[in-house]
Amino acid sequence: MENNIKKTILIEAKECIEMGKISKGEVLLKGYLDFNNDPEISSMLAKIYIQRGDLKQALEILKNQDYNYFSIFESLSEVYIKLEKYDKLYNLWKKSKNRNFQDLKKDKDLKKGELYLRRIQVFLKLFVNKNIETPKELDYKEEQYIKYDYNKALEHIKERHTSIDNNPNENTTSIFYNHYDLEELFLSVSRNIEFKNREIKNKWDFSDTYIFYFKDIGRSEKGLSLNFFRVATIPNTNKIITMFPTFNRKSSSLCYLTKQDMLPICNSIVHTDKVYRTKTYSINKK
Repeated sequence: MENNIKKTILIEAKECIEMGKISKGEVLLKGYLDFNNDPEISSMLAKIYIQRGDLKQALEILKNQDYNYFSIFESLSEVYIKLEKYDKLYNLWKKSKNRNFQDLKKDKDLKKGELYLRRIQVFLKLFVNKNIETPKELDYKEEQYIKYDYNKALEHIKERHTSIDNNPNENTTSIFYNHYDLEELFLSVSRNIEFKNREIKNKWDFSDTYIFYFKDIGRSEKGLSLNFFRVATIPNTNKIITMFPTFNRKSSSLCYLTKQDMLPICNSIVHTDKVYRTKTYSINKK
């Protein structure tokens, strides 16, 4: 009986969240937790607080939960990353990397959990002074985290988000119009990243992401002209991993390019100074 009630609460709360009725979903979850301490319910409620930016409240919900649940590990990892508590994240990961999570039973869920743990491992190599091994068979983004390569990043974006005929290919749902100089755009973006406007996307690749405004920068697979593009960087740096045109449906914090930067992007004959073009820095830049 109790499991049926819990299942109903999870379904109804998820529907509320997807419909934008966040407060109603929150009430449902909190009501259940008043009588039952459940890790899955707690994790869903914590995710509401995380999205709202109330990280202390999320931490309060999660700290006494059962870490044998992947949903708790995932939510707590996100809180530690956003609070920059990397030593706590390391301790959590070290205890969990060989754990059999109770809520990971299907093959697809097990693969998701394995990938998430590996991404945490790569992330930690950036921020903690520990002897952490490099995972085997790294994908593109993980390789960039371990050893960043500016040319490889630019090539990755060209391959996935440009086309000769300005039509998206099977790799992507949006492309940059080819009359813009992609390399100059890439380098201009790296110079104009505003850390105060970053969003941390843990579900994706643990990158910092930014939304830039640029009128008619590209097009969607449905042929719509796009006026924004998303940029993903290695956390706390301006080192770009990828970028692509998008709709601005979720971000209220925008970054902009200067008029000086726009000239070489729009005119392939003009180029910025080479030393200035390739400069990278961390979030603690002076």
